[in-house]
Amino acid sequence: MAQTLSREELASELDSAYSKLDVLLDGVAEADLFDAIAVDGWTVHDILAVRVWWAEAVSEWIAAGLRDENPQTPAPGFNWTQTRALNQSVVDASTDVPILVLRDRLEAAVALLRRYIETLDDDQLLSVGVFSWTRTWPVSRWIAVNTITQYASLSKMVRRLLKSANQL
Repeated sequence: MAQTLSREELASELDSAYSKLDVLLDGVAEADLFDAIAVDGWTVHDILAVRVWWAEAVSEWIAAGLRDENPQTPAPGFNWTQTRALNQSVVDASTDVPILVLRDRLEAAVALLRRYIETLDDDQLLSVGVFSWTRTWPVSRWIAVNTITQYASLSKMVRRLLKSANQL
């Protein structure tokens, strides 16, 4: 995902990645595998919580940029070299969040990002440096790496898990 996607490519790839993940998560629900370890000691629930957090974070960063604010990225108290610790803090904070709540939050975050893809002007979506927090990437790339790429990796983990559980 090194190149910058056009508005149409970004929307299409986001829709596709989310739809594929959503179907796979239905399979996880049917097989009752949300608490199964998917990778590195993390369950599907844990990884989904992290994916939800990042989609919501990008949405918040875009909203802040539109208000001429400069949000602290990736999160207050964390710098970019501490994303592993940030992700673990998300996992720890979401232990008791029901899976249906996480799925609803993911759906809402994707819908909001989809609206941003449709409504930001070309400069805001595709140019570098429009918002101070974007640094050397356009907003479109921030959306892509925090949704499309992450949903593809989670989908791969889920397919592997479902296959090993003879559910795929």
